[in-house]
Amino acid sequence: MATWHLGVSYFGNRDPRHVDRDLEEMAAAGLTFVVHTFSENDLAFYAGTLQEIVDLTHRHGLEAFLDPWGVGRIFGGEAFSNFALEHREADQLTPTGEPLPAACPNHPDTRRFLHEWVEAVARTGADGVFFDEPHFYHRNGRHGCWCEACRARFRDRFGHPIPETFTPELRAFQMDSLVDLIRELAGHAKDLGLKTSLCLLPHVEELDTWPRFFGLAELDIVGTDPYWHNPWLQLTGEAVGRHVAEYARRVATLAREHRKEPQIWIQAFRIPAGTEEDVARAVRAAAGEGVRNLAAWSFRGTAFMSSIRSDQPEVVWQTLIRAYQEVRSRG
Repeated sequence: MATWHLGVSYFGNRDPRHVDRDLEEMAAAGLTFVVHTFSENDLAFYAGTLQEIVDLTHRHGLEAFLDPWGVGRIFGGEAFSNFALEHREADQLTPTGEPLPAACPNHPDTRRFLHEWVEAVARTGADGVFFDEPHFYHRNGRHGCWCEACRARFRDRFGHPIPETFTPELRAFQMDSLVDLIRELAGHAKDLGLKTSLCLLPHVEELDTWPRFFGLAELDIVGTDPYWHNPWLQLTGEAVGRHVAEYARRVATLAREHRKEPQIWIQAFRIPAGTEEDVARAVRAAAGEGVRNLAAWSFRGTAFMSSIRSDQPEVVWQTLIRAYQEVRSRG
């Protein structure tokens, strides 16, 4: 029988009494792991509480991974970065020197801070770290980064000054930088006894760089999150299954080649009423491509975050759990 790893992300609630009840529900539903968000706010004010939550997660027989949720605005997540505000010297910059609201992955101060975050994860007793959607800033037509650290690294890499517009060469440099960042952080995490997991953004223009991430010896689990309903993509019905299967197939193939565990994230937020069955289609599609590590963002249809809450969170949650149980029963 195949070994299934079925999980969900969990964030927002930091009262251990309520977290305990939620974890009990997750365990009863047959989940095997939880990805807890560990934002900069958590790092500053809730580190001890996260240790309690990790302990509770283990008591319920679940693995605990911690996610650098919005940390530095380098990783995915609906969280602000205090580091980017207090360390303006490490901010990403536009070509004209305009600061952007995100820290630069190449700045040494940023790297030091991220290493401190990894060490804080280890102190909680978590099983692993989940590096979610590492990226450079790109929003509202503004791009990063042209800071001095990036300019120096680009010249060392290509032998000439960084272009002042976003070119294929600059894109390659940014991917080089992110691969180097994950290699460094995941290596530190492994040295501290943590499992390491990475979720890559499902951007078509970045697919050619995926083998480099899968090839990192420092990573245990690599996957992506082919969400189908968002401001840029509106799929429903059978199109959802085809979309998720395409990415799951790519992930599974690369995972076999590089001896990684493949992972697919299932959308459980912003699900419109009447389309909840798409969640089950996505689970079946990923499982059909041989992926046995499935996770959903997030617990209970994201009912607790109004900006991305599903229209019928309880229906989404029950559909997800039913689909998990269905694919696992098939072996």
